[in-house]
Amino acid sequence: MLQRKTLITTALAATTALAMGCATTETKEATQETPSKTSQAAAQMGAAYYTVIDFPEGQNTVSETEKVKLRQLAGAANAHGEIKEIQVLAWADREYPAEGQKVPSNDKKLADDRLSAVKDFFKKDMQSEADIDVHNMAKRPNFFSELVNSDDNKTKNTFENIGAAPNDVGPRQALMGNKASKAVVLVKYE
Repeated sequence: MLQRKTLITTALAATTALAMGCATTETKEATQETPSKTSQAAAQMGAAYYTVIDFPEGQNTVSETEKVKLRQLAGAANAHGEIKEIQVLAWADREYPAEGQKVPSNDKKLADDRLSAVKDFFKKDMQSEADIDVHNMAKRPNFFSELVNSDDNKTKNTFENIGAAPNDVGPRQALMGNKASKAVVLVKYE
């Protein structure tokens, strides 16, 4: 009987911890060891911290809830040193396009508008002086970007290769997570 109570108590505690861990909106530390593909990609990109923000479908406005996440990110990052660079990756309402996939121009514009909204928030509302590097995840790198292996090309390839920018649809993508209607914000230090 005592074993059964202990087992049930342990199972409830584990379930509660898992639920709380999955529901968190806090700033995350980028590490290679974290099971999250986004965390692994952020760490490989040299980011110390990151957060993922959501956009309502078809919209480019950063909601108050998401602004709180960005403020938390900036606060955590500033507490550990001077921020060198902020990288923002924004998706439209679809996943990262597969090679050769045609992407509607309105998807590219939506991702650009989301990038501008996040960048404006940091520059105007947060008065950040850090460099802000943006990556439109509705566009694949062009031939020249691949040829010179630009920063945009490196970032997109890192996220795609790790699985943090899935371009699959269906059951496999559901296991990998998705980035449609999201932006990932990375912080790098001097």
